[in-house]
Amino acid sequence: MSERLANLSWQSVLVIVAVLLCIRFLLMRVQGDFAKSIAEIAESLAVAMALVFFLIRPFLVQAFFIPSGSMHPTLLEDDHILVNKLGYRFFQPRTGDVVVFKAPPDASEDGEEKDYIKRLIATPGDTVEIRGAVFKVGAERKTRQEVFTELSSPRDIVEEPRVKYLANGVLLNGRLLPKERVAQAFDVKPADLTIYPGKTILNGKVLDEPYTAEDPDYDLPRTKIDDGYLLVLGDNRNNSNDGHRWGPLERKRLLGKAMFIFWPLNRVRIVD
Repeated sequence: MSERLANLSWQSVLVIVAVLLCIRFLLMRVQGDFAKSIAEIAESLAVAMALVFFLIRPFLVQAFFIPSGSMHPTLLEDDHILVNKLGYRFFQPRTGDVVVFKAPPDASEDGEEKDYIKRLIATPGDTVEIRGAVFKVGAERKTRQEVFTELSSPRDIVEEPRVKYLANGVLLNGRLLPKERVAQAFDVKPADLTIYPGKTILNGKVLDEPYTAEDPDYDLPRTKIDDGYLLVLGDNRNNSNDGHRWGPLERKRLLGKAMFIFWPLNRVRIVD
C-alpha cells in the first residue's frame, strides 16, 4: 500500500487534492466542532500531498523501492531508500555513487523505461575494462557453481550462495578458505589450482570493490566513456541487468543518488 501511494501519478494526486479541498470548503459551512476538525484535517492533507508530490518528489527527495537482488549485498529486496534528486543538479556524479536512473528501452524486453538502481563505475572520459574470473583445476575450468558445490558444507547452503575469488583462496559466503584448503577439497596440490579474481580496471588501475557479492564472470572490452554518458553496474555482478549488457547510460537519464535505507527498521543505514 505504501509503495502504491508513493508512486501515484501527478494526475491522481491532483484529483485527490481537489477532492480534499472540496471536502474542506463544504464542511466549513457546517456548524459544529467536529465538522471544523475534519475540514482542517482535509486541508492539511491537501497541502501536504501537494508539497510532497509537486515539489519534494520531483525536485528534492523521493522514496524508492528495491524490487530485485541486483544490488546484493548493498541493497536487498524490499529495502526502501531515499534518493537525493537535487544534488546532481549542482554536482557531478562520482565513481562509487549508488544511483537511480531511468533505464533505456534496451534494458527491458518490453522496451518500457523503468527506474533502475545501480552503482556508478565510470564517468565521461574514463576508460574501463572488465576481466572475468577464472578458476581452473589443472587445465579444466570450473564454474562458480561447481566450486561452491565442492567447497560447501551444510552451513553454506543458502538461497543465494556467494563465491568470490582471491589470489590466495576463495571467499565462500564471506568465509575465507585458503588455497591449501581449496586444493584439498579438489584432491590436488595448490600448484595445480589457477585462481584469477575478476577485475574492473578503471583508467589503468584495478578498482577496489569490497561492496560486490562476487567478482564478474564476464569480460567487457576496453571502453572509453563518451561525453554525456556513464557506466553503471549492479553490485551483484553476475545477476544484474546493467551496463555490461546494454552499454553506457546517458547522463540525462540520471534521477538522483541513493542516500539511506529507511525501511525495514533493522536495515536503516546510509547507502555507500
